[in-house]
This record gives sequence, C-alpha cells and structure tokens, in this order.
Amino acid sequence: MATMSELNLVTRDALKKADPDRYRAALMAETRALDDLLILYAFHYELSKVPDVTSEPMLGQIRYQWWRDTIDEIYTGREVRRHEISTPLGEMLIRTDIPRFWIDRLIDGRARDLDPQAFIDMDDAKDYARRTSGQLMQIAVKLLGGAADDAVLRAGEAWGLTGLARSYGYYHDRILQNLSFDELLAGARQTYEKAKPDVSTPVFPAIAYAALVPKFLARMERRGFDPIKEKVTYGALSKQWCLMRAGLRGRI
Repeated sequence: MATMSELNLVTRDALKKADPDRYRAALMAETRALDDLLILYAFHYELSKVPDVTSEPMLGQIRYQWWRDTIDEIYTGREVRRHEISTPLGEMLIRTDIPRFWIDRLIDGRARDLDPQAFIDMDDAKDYARRTSGQLMQIAVKLLGGAADDAVLRAGEAWGLTGLARSYGYYHDRILQNLSFDELLAGARQTYEKAKPDVSTPVFPAIAYAALVPKFLARMERRGFDPIKEKVTYGALSKQWCLMRAGLRGRI
C-alpha cells in the first residue's frame, strides 16, 4: 500500500509534465500541506486524463463512475478499493473535512469533457470553468485551512477560462465553436479582476498560480496574435519570478 510520500514520488514527474503550474505553486507549501496538495492534484489528473486514455465515451463514463463509487466508500466509512491514489486520498479528505459534494461536483465537472457538444454561450463556459478549476482551487484552499469562499472560486474560474483561451486553436471548432476568442479573453479577464481571494501565507500555495492569468492574457491580447496558429509560451523561470512577486505583494 502506497504511503503519501511514496505516492508523491510516483506521481511527481507526471504532475510536473501534466500540471506544471499547480505543481510549481504547491512546492511553496510546508511538507504536510505539500503532500495533501499533490494527492489532490494527482486525483484531479486521474479525472482530467480520462478522455485521453479511453477510446469511447462509455468507457470514460465507467472510469468516472469508478471514482464516484470510490468517493462513496471513503465518505461512508466502507473499505476503499485499492489504488495508489484512492487510499491516501481517503485519509486526506476525511482528516481535512473536505465536503463530499465538492468532490462529487469536481468529478461531474470533469466528466463534461466527454461531451462533444459545444458550450452554449459564455455563461456555460464559465460554469464549466467554475465546476472544474474553480472547484479544485476551493478544495486546495480548504486543505490549507483557508476560507474557500466565492473569491477563491472566481480565481479558479479565471484560471479555467484562461486555459480554454490558451487551447482555442484546438477547441475553436469543437466545444468553443459558439464563442469568439475575444469573448473568451474578455470573460477570463473580467472574472480574474473580480476575484480577490485571501493570499495569506498559509493558503498562498493553493492559489499562487492564478497570478499567471494576467500574464497569459496579456500575451494573447497583443496585436496580431493568431489563436488558431499560435500557442502562448511562458518560461519556467519567468513563471517562478511571477509567483515570487505575487507572494511579496500579497495578491495574485
């Protein structure tokens, strides 16, 4: 059975590649908090990669149901099925008193990735971003003992919308076909500017990566940027410096 430390060693490289910005921010946390954040992000990675590792939507739904059943076992005190993530996840969720409906909402939000239907409008896209990136940030802040309020949800939502904008070249004729690139950028910026989460030292590792939102948006808003052909790049050292400055300023 994997311990939290063993789990972190196994998943560290995968998280670095799949979720580098959350991973980089989490490294600012103390040991126990870091363990908890990495377990949460490893769980989220399991959810987010389902569409990429299943050949049919039905198989993807089976995977999501497996995780729903696992969460039910955790919260009802039954024996939890064996998995390198499920065991430490269960201990962590109960110890930190994470509301079950937050986890259920995160799973349901990620399951939307199996739906090929385009977002109806900007409100639909915002709702998706809030139920995925927003919910994940809310859980992370609660893990670190912070107030996981609406401001935190907005910061996470802004991160999710920015991610959709960064992926516009891939999704513009799929789930984003009802949204213009400019509309998506405006929605991300407005949501970010409304977000004023607490960035005190204990919870900062859970939200620090949101400080990258205006950096990404500025690069996509520049004149002549082609969201279909171009990708936004931002060096690791520049990102690290941005996170450090956000910590010194006390705001994202």
